[in-house]
Amino acid sequence: MTPSACRPPRADLVLPCLDEAEALPWVLARVPAGWRAIVVDNGSTDGSADIARGLGATVVHEPRRGFGAACHAGLLAARAELVCFCDCDASMDPGLLAPMAERVAAGE
Repeated sequence: MTPSACRPPRADLVLPCLDEAEALPWVLARVPAGWRAIVVDNGSTDGSADIARGLGATVVHEPRRGFGAACHAGLLAARAELVCFCDCDASMDPGLLAPMAERVAAGE
């Protein structure tokens, strides 16, 4: 078993966010161990940024509205070799990203 098979590669996970206070606890709890969650607050009025920060996420504020603007701001804040993007509304499970990231890191 190779070392990469033992644990997923480190990555930054960009999570564009607009009023996702209810979904954030579940989403952030599912971020793979060792990954940095970057929540890009895109003008939330429900306290999403404070919740994300309280749960350990790095929070970036993007005043330009739109998914693309939020993704771009998150990418600029990312520092890891691998960067993943995931909706912040609990429609996707961030925990499912680790196997894909491992394949990318392996050159597949």
